[in-house]
Amino acid sequence: MSPEEVLSFLGPGEWVSGEEIASKLGISRAAVWKRIEGLRNKGYEIDACTRRGYRLSKKLDLLDAGLIRSGLATCWLGKDLRCYGEVDSTNESALSIAPEAQNGTVILAETQTRGRGRISRSWASPPGGVWMTLILKPEIPMAEAHRINMAVSVALAKAIRKLYGLEASIKWPNDLLIGDRKICGILMEVNAEVDRLNYALVGIGINANADVSSFPEEWRATSISKEIGRRVSRPELIQRILQEIEETCDRMKCREVYDEWRSLSSTLGRRVRVVTAKGSAVGEAVDLAEDGALLLRTEKGIKRVLAGDCVHLRACAEGG
Repeated sequence: MSPEEVLSFLGPGEWVSGEEIASKLGISRAAVWKRIEGLRNKGYEIDACTRRGYRLSKKLDLLDAGLIRSGLATCWLGKDLRCYGEVDSTNESALSIAPEAQNGTVILAETQTRGRGRISRSWASPPGGVWMTLILKPEIPMAEAHRINMAVSVALAKAIRKLYGLEASIKWPNDLLIGDRKICGILMEVNAEVDRLNYALVGIGINANADVSSFPEEWRATSISKEIGRRVSRPELIQRILQEIEETCDRMKCREVYDEWRSLSSTLGRRVRVVTAKGSAVGEAVDLAEDGALLLRTEKGIKRVLAGDCVHLRACAEGG
């Protein structure tokens, strides 16, 4: 039995007796005390008082697997949840275990030394953010892998909206914005055979409490804490995100997920520049197809783009 099992009984400002914990866990009070000490050694601030018991001194922002799992109301996502202080990238860490890992395994890290965005771009991963990768194994053909990206994007936008009242929107193909500033990015990598998807690694990077003042201005980044004027509880954010993702992934084959994804778009109706491996195109984003493609009205007609980098243009920045 690990120290983290005691966490489910502790809350900020709420006393619980050692006797009650011992009874419910089927261990001695001395064993409870030993586990409390184990939690303190991990950085938890726990008060102890004769006749009253134990309580957490404050709500913590530690990326600790036990703390996150203690308030996680999911059925399959995050049941195997692994937290690290520093990794090269959470996608690389996930890749090393993906074939054997159970569906819904989650890898989290405080920082990444070689975080990656799309097209192998570097991704800044300072302390205070949420840098994680989900290992997902839905029973769908490779041709429907786009449904995963749609479901995760929708879930992230809904979680941020519900928790903080921020109007998070989805910038095609895989960013989340607050206004015109980026708050989250998604990187999905898949392993598949001709007729089926073996697994998808969904990398998620959220500027939660990260200091974005050092980021280049051209990144146009913001953070949740900057937008709401206070630090947020990352464990609470992660719990809500995983709950929303599980719920949305469970219905990813339904038309309504596409409808939600489309309705949350900040790209539709905008004049944009899209850069693909075959070149670039400028036009108006007139629609989003059910397979995730962007439909762009250009001078030469409607252009269908399945993947690429998209820039929302201002009038003064338009060009070919």
